[in-house]
Amino acid sequence: MRTIVMVLATCLVSTALMAQDKDSEFQSIKVFGQTIKFIEKGQGETLILLHGLGSNAGRWSKNIDVLSQNYNVIALDQIGFGYSDKPFIPFKGSTLVEFLNEFMVQKGIEEATLIGNSMGGWVSALFAVKHPDKLNKLILVDPAFLLGLGEEPNADNIYAFANPSTIEDMANYTKRIYFQNEELLRPENLKKSLIRKLSWNDGYTVYQIIKSLIQEKDLMVGSLEEIKAKTLIIHGQHDPIVPMETIETLKEQIKENVTIIYEDSGHSPMVEEPKRFNKDVLKFLKE
Repeated sequence: MRTIVMVLATCLVSTALMAQDKDSEFQSIKVFGQTIKFIEKGQGETLILLHGLGSNAGRWSKNIDVLSQNYNVIALDQIGFGYSDKPFIPFKGSTLVEFLNEFMVQKGIEEATLIGNSMGGWVSALFAVKHPDKLNKLILVDPAFLLGLGEEPNADNIYAFANPSTIEDMANYTKRIYFQNEELLRPENLKKSLIRKLSWNDGYTVYQIIKSLIQEKDLMVGSLEEIKAKTLIIHGQHDPIVPMETIETLKEQIKENVTIIYEDSGHSPMVEEPKRFNKDVLKFLKE
């Protein structure tokens, strides 16, 4: 049986330390009439990597080659993000789950292991509840939004943070997302990151996702116990986006889980500690 590890993944904006996207790396497929871009490498059981809010498949550039030595790795640009189409629809978590499921149908994928970072973790967990028969294992990497945005969230403030429009904005964002940020904060790298982010033109999608969360759509309060798949939870100790309280809740309510804390990471362990991340993922998948 073909297994997919869906790496949904991380939060917001790609950085200068990631490999540059190349058109030649991406394939295309039509899902509900919309073009979805993805990178696919390797053979064997399939791993699908899905990024987080405002990011794209390039988020996994330090992981794809290593994981693809043992698996068929698919890194998606989710609908509304990266180089995929961006229809003007009211995006919410279930929208991304629906497109993910149809992507699997179009690709002939019967079963998947999901690996999701930040917003991608939210989508992965939603998928695990809605399509348990299509899920093998689940890997949540600093998963955001599962329990909402916290008390009295302000859509405009969150949107401004998630969509840097100046070099200063990008610096402030980088300081919050990455614990190891010295290289990323170099002026030339901040400029590259901002240019890359603006080229995706995903602001509408980001705002709609934030709006849906403020309206408490597709939250997982009360449904985490429905996740039956074996789950690996990876969390950066210095993550200011996803509090440790959220991770404790996941540990308590997801029945079969292994939790690993990365002491030298913030919100994106797969970027900040890629060797350890790749090793831990491969070990979990083989168990």
